[in-house]
Amino acid sequence: MSEKGMFVIVGCGGAGGPAAMMSRKINPDLDVTVIRAEPNFIVR
Repeated sequence: MSEKGMFVIVGCGGAGGPAAMMSRKINPDLDVTVIRAEPNFIVR
């Protein structure tokens, strides 16, 4: 049995959102938690 990895990202407006999506794409078994204050994801 393998351990499930955990990843916490603080902030989503700059590089946090893309980092969360990329880390989930690279490793689907990773548990990603994003802590953010803004109500909407900013797409640039």
